Amino acid sequence: MYHNIKEKLETIQYYDVVNFAREIKVPGFYTWGFNDETCPPTSMYAAYNMINAPKILHLALETGHWTFPEQNIKMHNWLIENLTRK
Repeated sequence: MYHNIKEKLETIQYYDVVNFAREIKVPGFYTWGFNDETCPPTSMYAAYNMINAPKILHLALETGHWTFPEQNIKMHNWLIENLTRK
């Protein structure tokens, strides 16, 4: 893989997005699959709960590590609403 040098591979085992989530300062729309085995919901909730900015969660109960069209529609609607708000 590209740039998989020894130092990066050793460091990545300590990287956890939850450590950076509290730095998010802008509103966000978040969605994930409840049955995701790649990014388990427990890890996602840990990061989501650390975000202090305005946020919306759409939990897709039926999905794993993929998205349903409804998730994309909700995300696009959220974006349009937030980008056109006066």
